[in-house]
Amino acid sequence: MALTLKEESIVDQWCMILDRAAGHGDFVLQTTQTLLAESRMPGNPRWSIEEVKSSTWIHRVRREFLYVIQDDFKDYKTFIGARDYGIHLDVCRFLTVEPGFLKRLVAEKLTGDKAGFSAGANILKHQDLVAYVTVVHHCLLDAVEALMKELGQNPARIDRKSKGFLEVW
Repeated sequence: MALTLKEESIVDQWCMILDRAAGHGDFVLQTTQTLLAESRMPGNPRWSIEEVKSSTWIHRVRREFLYVIQDDFKDYKTFIGARDYGIHLDVCRFLTVEPGFLKRLVAEKLTGDKAGFSAGANILKHQDLVAYVTVVHHCLLDAVEALMKELGQNPARIDRKSKGFLEVW
């Protein structure tokens, strides 16, 4: 069964087109997985390649993504994709927050934000969340950098900053 990437739940994202890198998506995903394992993050992080579908009924699209989750932050899900786009490689990372029904309902009533109880309950838990998301982001960036070096491209062109509430560097 395919996972659903809900556009409205995306809270942070990063995307890049790698020039003339089509055919190297598996390299990016496999290298990212190796780097995730080497990072030895706490909190029981897990990852797998999963079929992911868009949440819209019209023009539904399915693609494979590296799906990353962690026990400490069950509401946060990371989707990492690498797909050919003509002769180029389109690489992306989407961080979503998807609280369960009851948690979402109570948070919306009390805070006005459906994800209000999903963020770290205090500054130290928030620090843990930022560290987790940053390590995943850097594993992907390091995989992209390794591919660019292998292809003789300049990795200085990598925009390392994400867009969203965390703005990971």
